Amino acid sequence: AGLDPAEFAAPARAVPEDRGLQQIADMVERLQDPYIKALLKGILEDEAWMADFRRAPAAKSVHHARAGGLLEHTLSVMKLAHRLADHYPMADRDLMVAGAFLHDVCKVRELSFERGVEYTDQGRLVGHLVMAAQIIHERSLRIEGFPPALEHHLTHIVLSHHGSMEFGSPRVPQTIEAMLVHYIDEIDSR
Repeated sequence: AGLDPAEFAAPARAVPEDRGLQQIADMVERLQDPYIKALLKGILEDEAWMADFRRAPAAKSVHHARAGGLLEHTLSVMKLAHRLADHYPMADRDLMVAGAFLHDVCKVRELSFERGVEYTDQGRLVGHLVMAAQIIHERSLRIEGFPPALEHHLTHIVLSHHGSMEFGSPRVPQTIEAMLVHYIDEIDSR
C-alpha cells in the first residue's frame, strides 16, 4: 500500500519495438550474400521465434536485462558491425552483420522471462552459443546449396563471440569478422 508500481518498472525501451524490428529487417535486406540473407530472413519470418525475440531480455542481469533488451542489444550490435565494416573493408560485412544478428539469438531459449529472468534447463545445460550453432546448422540445411564453409564461418563467429574459453566460448576468434563481432558485443554489453 502506498507504493507506485511504476517505480518498479523496467526502464523504457531505447528503441520502440516496431522501429527496432524494421531496422533489423532493413539491414538484413541490404545483405549481398543470398545464403546469409535467406538464413536470417528465415528466422525473422518465424512468427513464434520473433514473438519471443521481441520480449526477451539480452541477459539475466549484466546487460539489457529487461523485456525487449535482446532486440535492443541485437540492433545495436548489428549497427556497430555495419559501421565497423566501413572502417575495415577487409572484413566481410555480410558475415559481420549476420554474426551480430545470430550471436545471441538463442537467448530466447536460454532464458525464461515470464516471471523475472531465470535460466531454462536447456540454457543451463547447453547454453545460447551451442543452441545458436544448432540453429545455424538446422536452418542452413533448409536452404538449397548453402555452402558448408559459410555455415562453419557463421558458426565460428557465434561460438567465439565471448572471446575466450574462460568466458564460455569453446573457440577463440580466429577470423577478423569473429574478432570484430566479439569486440562489438563486448562494447555493447558493457
